[in-house]
Amino acid sequence: MYVGCPNTPNDFKGYTLVLPAVSVGNVGQLSVDLLVTTLGLVRVGYLHSDCVLPVCGNDAFSVGKDTQGSLVTTTEVYYSEEKKIVVVQQRAPHVKGKQNEYCTSLIEWIQSYQFDKVILLTSSYSHERLDSQIQGGRLRYLATTALQQTCEDTLQNELKWLPLERRESVWGKSVGDSKQEDIPEQAKDVFIPGGGIAKRLFVQGCKENIPLAVLLVFCAEGNNVPDALTLTSSLNQWLNLLPNQSAGTPLQQWKMPNSWNLLFGSTYDQTIY
Repeated sequence: MYVGCPNTPNDFKGYTLVLPAVSVGNVGQLSVDLLVTTLGLVRVGYLHSDCVLPVCGNDAFSVGKDTQGSLVTTTEVYYSEEKKIVVVQQRAPHVKGKQNEYCTSLIEWIQSYQFDKVILLTSSYSHERLDSQIQGGRLRYLATTALQQTCEDTLQNELKWLPLERRESVWGKSVGDSKQEDIPEQAKDVFIPGGGIAKRLFVQGCKENIPLAVLLVFCAEGNNVPDALTLTSSLNQWLNLLPNQSAGTPLQQWKMPNSWNLLFGSTYDQTIY
């Protein structure tokens, strides 16, 4: 699945893996854009899978003439040796019916490259919130048992994050090919509408004892840049990738890629009026 560039690490032992789910508002992908641009992450390879629709385009992180013309593909991998972080950017949705296969391939890659922990960035429909979720912050998290053993005190007591409230799905009793009775107790009654592969990956992470966290925000489709800033700033509180600033100044902390200039399309020619 993973194809590394020449002279890149053969394993990522001691590294944190951050990857997005294609979810409502593309918040996870926008968050990864901020991480790659701000931290100056280096491309080390890509994920080759027929489970994701193919995409090819110009370098989304181009900052000048030196990088213009570089091609990017569907799912690319960036890293920082200094920060001990590996980040995946996914630019296309999954092929219908292949989400479980993709999650299985991800778990195998995570195990073979010995990541220290894995963090999935995603989002969920704000209109699906429970009454108890409407007030207060929009951030929630899930953690497998393997991650709780090392990080639960930090997440709950230091960061004061709220775990995602358990809720039975209104759409059925199965996740992909998994029957309800096959789902680990820790992953039961997890409801993330609009969250992409978040629940599937969490279920498999629990089964395979992967140190995995799902970090999500409630949001709606629209201008989701503020949601991405919230999610990325929260991640930074945990990983300390950048010096923490006040919660009210995320724009001063994160650099936006040039590709965001066309986030809502190109401007119209005003001379037509």
